[in-house]
Amino acid sequence: MTLGPLMTSPSRRALRAARRAGEVVLAMGTFDGVHRGHRAILQKASARARALGIPSLAMTFRRPPRELFFPSAGPSLLTLSHEKRSLIQGLGVDGVEELSFGRRLARLSAEDFFSLYVLERWGAREIVVGYNFRFGRDRAGDAKLLATLGAPRGIPVHIVSPVTYGGSAVSSGIIRRLLAAGELAGANALLGYDYLAAAPVARGDGLGVRLGFPTANLDTPREKILPPGVFAVRVRLPDGREKGGMANVGTRPTLGDSGGRPRAEVHIFRFRENLVGKELTVSFVKKIREERRFASLELLRRRLTLDARAARAAL
Repeated sequence: MTLGPLMTSPSRRALRAARRAGEVVLAMGTFDGVHRGHRAILQKASARARALGIPSLAMTFRRPPRELFFPSAGPSLLTLSHEKRSLIQGLGVDGVEELSFGRRLARLSAEDFFSLYVLERWGAREIVVGYNFRFGRDRAGDAKLLATLGAPRGIPVHIVSPVTYGGSAVSSGIIRRLLAAGELAGANALLGYDYLAAAPVARGDGLGVRLGFPTANLDTPREKILPPGVFAVRVRLPDGREKGGMANVGTRPTLGDSGGRPRAEVHIFRFRENLVGKELTVSFVKKIREERRFASLELLRRRLTLDARAARAAL
């Protein structure tokens, strides 16, 4: 799955007008990862909007509310803001609104949140949420309360059942743990698409060129989870072209960088253009091996040749 445009039809102006008239189908959730469970919610909202002939709108948070109370010391996000918006709209949802979750919003009761946001700000005609949706101060509101608040106002609330895979409910938490452990296959299965990172390219130190494998160095924020290892990847270029490649995510132990911040370096097959400052979308297709230390750069170069062969076969 590739990233789509940040806004589909209708226009932003038309969407705002529809919201003021109380004519949107509203999907609500954090949607970190936009995984199989999230996709069921968003596709339901899109389908209901099409049936009614009105726009669909997804409400989400720029950062998960849990981080206000339990901040993470390391990477904690499956999708950055622009990645999430594009993935959501790629499912047919017309617009996305992100809230910044802070102390003021955290103090709102469930009833006040419903009144101020669901009714006044968004003017929902129908609502779609997951079975475990929570809202309001101390997470006091749930999907059943939402349905209770909507009923007297003629606002149906569609509660989407858990989506299971391998006998367990799909969740962002499980996917985070899988990716942190480098278990790409399991994470991709739960996501329903190949995990991706969309980021600008930073200038590197030129080692890849000297080894015969020039790389684009992704400048990803610290909060973005990147799976460690060597991977076969698909790369979407700024002009829309898609290329195969391989990526190393790690600390480059052969160069003695083991104490540094993990970095993602992408070698694009049969490609020599300068990409510094441009944004790439990299989809992680298959893990080839763990990152490891080699006794010399020549041994590293030989291994990269084998890795490239394996990546091409995987793609």
